[in-house]
Amino acid sequence: MSRPPENSLPEVLIIGHITRDKLRSGYRLGGTAAYSAVVAKRMGARVALFTSGSEELALDILEGIQILDQPGTRTTTFKNEYTSKSRVQTLTDRAADLELDLLPSDWEKAKIVHFAPVASEIPLTAGQAFPDSGLAYSLQGWLRKWDQTGRVSTTSLPPGAIPEGQNTAAFLSLEDLGFNKSGLAEITSRFPLVILTLASEGAELHQAGTVQYIAPIPVREIDPTGAGDIFAAAFMVAWLLQGKSPLDSARLANALAAASVAGKGIEGIPSEREIQALSEVYK
Repeated sequence: MSRPPENSLPEVLIIGHITRDKLRSGYRLGGTAAYSAVVAKRMGARVALFTSGSEELALDILEGIQILDQPGTRTTTFKNEYTSKSRVQTLTDRAADLELDLLPSDWEKAKIVHFAPVASEIPLTAGQAFPDSGLAYSLQGWLRKWDQTGRVSTTSLPPGAIPEGQNTAAFLSLEDLGFNKSGLAEITSRFPLVILTLASEGAELHQAGTVQYIAPIPVREIDPTGAGDIFAAAFMVAWLLQGKSPLDSARLANALAAASVAGKGIEGIPSEREIQALSEVYK
């Protein structure tokens, strides 16, 4: 999977395992890092991805993204089974923790650093290493635990200091909370801006003690995989690279996430043309 990094400073650095998602017909590329990297690039950003995985995966969709692949012998692999209300997820393999000291020094100057773990492969305190960057925390990978069979369930956010800069946002779904909002207050107390996605019910933007609701967009859902990841990446690019307000960024991100569920998996990510069209609607 390894691809030598190119010599250009990324605007968006995404850190997390890409995954093999097991299907009845085989495997497909997945993971927060992969979905986020593709949508950020299609929104016009220069993107770099720090990940680890050994299996041969179809990476054509990551063309044009700088990839630093930490050497390893394993690839994080999930089996997802969807029910009418949620999904049953099993972790069947896991790549090694990511070693941040392997990053090229200039990548640490990225305008946006997006922490995109799927299985706690980076520490929650990683943001301390990027004092000059806007920081995105996709919390899903820290809110998971798994038993000896690999069965995934929810857990509380681990301890750790979060940088106090205002260009910091956290993203999670109601599913990540076990469909129970009781754990949300602790998260909003630790991050200056929190986006809670509610699947077909829209999203909530929590900031400075206030909550703003982002209305859902009706769409025929085929596959919800990756919608929250697309939301997070689109929000950060719109907010910190395109200069939109947090609320306008959330509305655009919500539209792109909704469009994605009409397709299957990573192939459902809106195209550059679709992103441009939706950007004109959600200015």
